[in-house]
Amino acid sequence: MLSPAAAAVPPPWPSLREELQIHAAGANRDGSPAWHICDPVRNLFFRIGWLEFEMLQRWRLADAQRIAHEVAEATTLAPEADDVDGFRSFLERHQLLRAARQKAPMPIWRWLLNNYLFIRIPLVRPALWLARLLPWVGWLFTRWSAGLSALAAGGGLVLAARQWDTVEANLRGALSWEGVAGFAGALIVSKLLHELGHALVSTRLGVRVGHMGVALLVMWPMAYTDTGESWKLERSRHRFAIASAGIASELVLAAWATLLWAFLPDGDLRSALFFLATTAWVMTLLINASPFMRFDGYYMLADAIDFPGLHERAGQQARHFLRRWLLGLDDPLPETLSPGFRRLLIAFAFATWIYRLVLFVGIAVVVYHAFFKALGVFLFFVEIGVFVGRPVWTELRAWRGRRAEIPRRRKLAWLFAAAASWLVLWLPWHTGITAPGVIKAGSEQPVYSPFAARVRALDIADGAEVQPGRELLTLDAPSQAEERDKARVLALAYTRTARGALGLDEGPAAQLAVAEQQASRWDAERRAREAELLRLQLVATQAGEVRDVDPLVGQGTWVAPSQLIAMVVDGRRWRVEALVPEHDRQRLARGSTATVIVKGRTRKLEGQVRAIDSNPVKRLPHMLLAKDHGGPIALNPTRPKTELRPAEAWFRVLVEGESDTPLATVREVKVHFEGTRESIARNWIDNALSVVIQQSGF
Repeated sequence: MLSPAAAAVPPPWPSLREELQIHAAGANRDGSPAWHICDPVRNLFFRIGWLEFEMLQRWRLADAQRIAHEVAEATTLAPEADDVDGFRSFLERHQLLRAARQKAPMPIWRWLLNNYLFIRIPLVRPALWLARLLPWVGWLFTRWSAGLSALAAGGGLVLAARQWDTVEANLRGALSWEGVAGFAGALIVSKLLHELGHALVSTRLGVRVGHMGVALLVMWPMAYTDTGESWKLERSRHRFAIASAGIASELVLAAWATLLWAFLPDGDLRSALFFLATTAWVMTLLINASPFMRFDGYYMLADAIDFPGLHERAGQQARHFLRRWLLGLDDPLPETLSPGFRRLLIAFAFATWIYRLVLFVGIAVVVYHAFFKALGVFLFFVEIGVFVGRPVWTELRAWRGRRAEIPRRRKLAWLFAAAASWLVLWLPWHTGITAPGVIKAGSEQPVYSPFAARVRALDIADGAEVQPGRELLTLDAPSQAEERDKARVLALAYTRTARGALGLDEGPAAQLAVAEQQASRWDAERRAREAELLRLQLVATQAGEVRDVDPLVGQGTWVAPSQLIAMVVDGRRWRVEALVPEHDRQRLARGSTATVIVKGRTRKLEGQVRAIDSNPVKRLPHMLLAKDHGGPIALNPTRPKTELRPAEAWFRVLVEGESDTPLATVREVKVHFEGTRESIARNWIDNALSVVIQQSGF
């Protein structure tokens, strides 16, 4: 056991590591000087300010109180012993002190979780040949070279816009194995030039390029250049030049490739230039220029505003804002910044978090599809848990550790919000079901000719109101009339023959039988022809409005049996074919009420559920529901678009009703049903379990 006196003795003052180096780093945003602490063993650097630099100069005093006093005596700064102790903790945490406790080795499974998405493989050490190459490409860094490239970019884009139909045709033609191979080759060329740009500018500014190689990003190979020593540059604009060199190289490539593509004739060279131009424009602007990941755009933004550690420092400001706004914690600000710049950092941090959430979910989906179902689902949840769930859990655990500091009023407010959320999510109050659908007239009479015929009289027009039994048009079929007349004449002739045979002495029975048989046959033929001719008098079978009259049909024209002449529509009676998923189908019942909202109309329609299909539809009721035509339902990508086969299981629900205003055309609608009660959380859990079971293959 230690005595109280021995326990009161402070621990020995730690010494700085001898191999550490300190370099000037220019000025901070507020004009104060800054320095870099370089750790050459680990190739890391740490930016410090004036106060920390003064502390390091007096580190030999080995006492926090004396160091703070000496700094206050020699400068205009006013530190306290706690500031010195805080800086000592920073140095110890980052292993910059001799007595710093070494971190325990990371388990292999944790290293894999943290690094399997990004693995770097060094291949070459290019410092020597970069120095030899630099004099030969010095003209690329002149103003006239940049000006010519800018003119080439503008001219190429204008000329490409004037040939946009050719651009679209080339893009469609790229959806083939040859196109994929072309884009892959162009991607390799553009990314090699991208990394070469970083390396040349670094060498030109005196920064050693340690190595170049291949990095595996989600197992996708991509080139990289080690420019980690660019922190030695005092001027932020020099660091910005190195960070932007890769994007600038790709933009120059895209500019000249676009301009040359516009002038060259069709051929392999023009196709190669098209691949180079599109790859460089798209990949550079969409990926490398993004400031939300540690790509070139991030370093460019950090160097442009001269704010190193942008993601970390913006995250600290955002967490401070959340803790103050949500929990009421009155923590000191992480660092002193202007209010406007602090708000900008907070907004940037939130945008970064949202971007990374979408990106990591997308990566998780890619990982899922890269393996068989069971392993894919497991890796999906590992990805979400490690890169999305773990940071959120870490912050929530910090909140829990400081729950005693949260004001009582804020605790009560959160308790009330949690109780209200629980009631909303778990109480079975949710009855509404919303489904997409199309509305049609409830009763339609298509008007067709029974066979090829000629229009004799036409007494209908679009919009005309008709009643049941009203004659719509009269048709004439000369061949049918001729066949009817022929049958009538033959029937009469055979009838007379039969009567004449009664007066003969020899063979009257046989002749009489034949004549009567033929007379009966042709009389039946006459009646059949007359019945067919009666079908040519087309009448309305229901009350309604005449629509879609064929403008080519007129008196004396011929119509085919497959030709739609007109429609008689009873628009006051309507029918809706709505589509619901299987879970919602189980909550519906025949005879229940439904509210229909027609797209483009404000008045709601009330109807009843007449039928609920027990099997999923094989074809959408109308193309208006397909996402390819602006509807809400995605089509099966493996089937032809003309089949209108949905990608998921949808069940048809038939709703019928009446309205005062006639329905004019087929319209897209939203249908609201009243189903059996269930909680929102139960619905979410059922859907999630269904997806997991379906996709895992169990």
